[in-house]
Amino acid sequence: MVSNLDSLIEASPDPQTTAFRFERLSEDREIMNSIVRLPQELLASFIKIISISKFLFHFICRHPDAIDQLGVRYVGDGNSLAKIVSLDELRIHKYYELFKITWMDLAGACKYQEILHALSDLAVTITQKTLELCTRMEHREIVTKSMTVMALGKLGACELNYSSDIDLIFVTVNPEDSPDDYQVLQGLLIDALRSMNRALEQKTAEGFLYRVDMKLRPWGRSGPLVMAIDDTENYYAASSEPWERFAWLRARPIAGSVDLAADLLTRLHPFVFKRSLGSDDLQHFVEIKDNMSKARRRQGHWNVKVGRGGIRDVEFFIQILQLVNAGRHAVLQTTSTLTALLGLRACGLISVEEEHELHESYIFLRRLENRLQMFEENQTHDLPDERNRRLILARSLTRSATNMDNDQILNEFEEELIAHQSIAAKYFERVLPAKD
Repeated sequence: MVSNLDSLIEASPDPQTTAFRFERLSEDREIMNSIVRLPQELLASFIKIISISKFLFHFICRHPDAIDQLGVRYVGDGNSLAKIVSLDELRIHKYYELFKITWMDLAGACKYQEILHALSDLAVTITQKTLELCTRMEHREIVTKSMTVMALGKLGACELNYSSDIDLIFVTVNPEDSPDDYQVLQGLLIDALRSMNRALEQKTAEGFLYRVDMKLRPWGRSGPLVMAIDDTENYYAASSEPWERFAWLRARPIAGSVDLAADLLTRLHPFVFKRSLGSDDLQHFVEIKDNMSKARRRQGHWNVKVGRGGIRDVEFFIQILQLVNAGRHAVLQTTSTLTALLGLRACGLISVEEEHELHESYIFLRRLENRLQMFEENQTHDLPDERNRRLILARSLTRSATNMDNDQILNEFEEELIAHQSIAAKYFERVLPAKD
């Protein structure tokens, strides 16, 4: 039997669950053969993974050879993707790669921004491969040349969660630029995109790929699935919805025609990055802030995404300063929250100390968000109130629980949480006046 196993289980975030799951794994000889070969450091990481993540525990039960991937960094292996010929293979590939990223996260093997980049890159490559698999061979070239897939939200920012929707918008060439009859082209594109979206969201015994959210497209869910570039430009030129400018701050192409995407972003540049703002613009921003404040007062559990002192507070502060200043400062014309934060410091809009404070709070809150979603692969943002569940969460975020009792671990977590909530809320309140 593996040495030091009992102490590793006892030090895991949820010792009782860990012991039960390890007992189940030990019934499989192939799994145990892999476990006994693990160096002590990787064994500790393995114990932590099965303690925290129910969905990865079940994945290991189905695919014991995943254990051999412990200690292997995610690098976005294009060769592996090229060999995939079915959606089932693609789903399995996703969880192998997610297993690597989870090890990197729990082991503290890199800066946290690299975790966010890896999660985003995995989603991009899987979306590209899904579109390929869902498009008939003879139509693939015309589909990819005639359309671009734009990612918004956290995928656009390259800061995706463990279990997040991917926000997509589809734009096609104008009728006069169509290489084929335009109605025929539209039919091909719609068939391919609908098939891709179904495939991404379909749940099987091997899990699922990604939930797709397309409500950010023009006219939301009632709008066309794919629009011509001229129509898209005209829509945003006439838009008076400030939230759409926030959305396009974090837009980037992830599939399809690179040239079409570049043309689209050039056309929408004046919409997103205005050279100057009027009183109406600022009033709209104040209304958005006021609506955010009202929404959080309706929350039950504290929500790490939209609750007071949550992720949205930091993002709102940064994005407001981007929208107000990016027309004059090209360094702020970036999709990345953390890159924009560095840009604000470079422009002298915030101090070095403020940049550090915001960076540390944002990373803490994103780690917390991802840890909540790591348990069951659910799209959850609510911090549990029940002490035992909160303790498990706190232990999962602690580098070493060996020399601390549970009360110390929980108290330390609560103090750090309150400190970062206070920082996020402070900047949210500071950026614009209240509506009144």
